[in-house]
Amino acid sequence: MRQGTVYTETIIHSAPEQFAAEAPYQIAVVDLDGARLLVRIAGARVQIGDLVREIESQSGYPIFEVVS
Repeated sequence: MRQGTVYTETIIHSAPEQFAAEAPYQIAVVDLDGARLLVRIAGARVQIGDLVREIESQSGYPIFEVVS
């Protein structure tokens, strides 16, 4: 699984129709050794600089969680 550092993050409160039932949820841009990827965050909220790892890929988008 991939692992990286949170570059930036935000909470989505007003989601697109297909994800409206899941709002609010957190997304982040994760730095993966120079490449940046927009990901969904599961579990605990993350902050800029946190180390995260991929836990699964769902509906074509990766899901990451904070490394404890």
